[in-house]
Amino acid sequence: MGSRLAGLARAKRRRPDELVSRGVTMAMRALLLGESRRVHKPTRRGYLKQNSTPLAAPPPGDSPRGGATLFFPLPQPARSKMVAGGKSALAGRRVLEIADESGVYCGKLLADMGADVIKIERPGGDAGRARAPFLADRPGEDRSLHFLYMNTSKRGITLDLDRAESAPLLRRLALGADIVLETLPVGRLDALGIGHASLAAEKPEIVVTSITGFGQTGPHSHWKSSDLVAGAVGGPLHVTGDADDPPVALAGEQNFLMASTCAAASSMIALLSAARTGRGQHVDISLQETTLSVSHISGVGKWLDDGIIPRRVGTGLTASVPSGAYACQDGRVYLMVNRPAHWKALAQWIHEETGNEEVLDPLFEGPSSRRIEYRELLDLFISDMTALHTVNEIFHEGQRRHIAFTPLQSTEDAARDSHLQSRDFFVEVDHSATGPLRYPGAPFRPESTPWSISRPAPRVGEHNQEVLGGELGLAQETLESLGQAGVI
Repeated sequence: MGSRLAGLARAKRRRPDELVSRGVTMAMRALLLGESRRVHKPTRRGYLKQNSTPLAAPPPGDSPRGGATLFFPLPQPARSKMVAGGKSALAGRRVLEIADESGVYCGKLLADMGADVIKIERPGGDAGRARAPFLADRPGEDRSLHFLYMNTSKRGITLDLDRAESAPLLRRLALGADIVLETLPVGRLDALGIGHASLAAEKPEIVVTSITGFGQTGPHSHWKSSDLVAGAVGGPLHVTGDADDPPVALAGEQNFLMASTCAAASSMIALLSAARTGRGQHVDISLQETTLSVSHISGVGKWLDDGIIPRRVGTGLTASVPSGAYACQDGRVYLMVNRPAHWKALAQWIHEETGNEEVLDPLFEGPSSRRIEYRELLDLFISDMTALHTVNEIFHEGQRRHIAFTPLQSTEDAARDSHLQSRDFFVEVDHSATGPLRYPGAPFRPESTPWSISRPAPRVGEHNQEVLGGELGLAQETLESLGQAGVI
């Protein structure tokens, strides 16, 4: 115990950046939590920019008549034989996915928009197949609900990228794609012979999208990362959780999902540019930067503009008082009050329900900043009222009074949501290993290029014969030999 306390004392005398550097030299993972003022320090990647020049209008002729549109008829790729979705936005386009959990949602977005996404797994199956939760709580390579959802509409093949025999197959697959999506360590793609420069020398219009923890350049480019690390260095962890407790990670790997969403959007932009110019590009996605790009929630903007550093305040927001989750008789509601009129309406309602006279004190009126120091007191006032009612009573009366109360829905609540049901949000997908299951549906609804799940997630190596045999032309004996050797 004495040595541990002495070590703690020594750690307290060191600056956080000294501890991080020491951890790196000892092969230990240690990173600075992304307090908003830290991101203002100059970085070699030049992430933070100051805009001093207004944006100019595009030159005449650069925008289509009637306004810019994202998609227009594109030439069909010569090597793409499978067209998914027919009328879908990306029908006729092919994506080669070599991605882990940080990029798998990008592949799903592109696949559900009609692209022919070929997912490469290691022989025996991707690590995501072993990820809980499992259907009926029984593990199995086709029973991970996360894997089943994240890989809809994709075709799947197996290939051991570490084997020399896979190199020519991998290159042919890459050159047959419009987009190569990858999450490998920096430099690994070049070592495999399918870096962007190498592919572009033979196919100038190809797009390569890389998702890594810290980007392709800079002093941290070779560092490993995770969703938790991205939340730490990108800001959200610093403001999530209770003030006196350690930070809390965002549920559902939101930092991975943000990176994947940015990767899908930027890949389509690069594809559009390639259709216009004939030249593709390498899209560099950094988990840290995509997290920071939405970190107004972490207070980066408030610090850069006002010098205010938000802190953890439980379920509430630093700049909105009152705000947070409040208990009702049968669940919880969430409240956010910003405008003075909203506070006055809420105070009057609390007074009517509980007889509380203090809540009407003019001291609490005005902008949210005037109420910050009274946050805990106001939380008590609100809790006294919400405890008297059900969630629906608070929600509907709040709507009537123009106060932003909303139910806090569980997953079960969302699955039964009458509004979602009226829009047919959930869709049924029939998988050969699981039977029909309900899946979350379209995250967006283009009117003329519909989103759809064209097939369930692939089984391990399900399309080896179709892709490697039928499209690359490998003989059956060759496929069997590669399978026996563990290459596929």
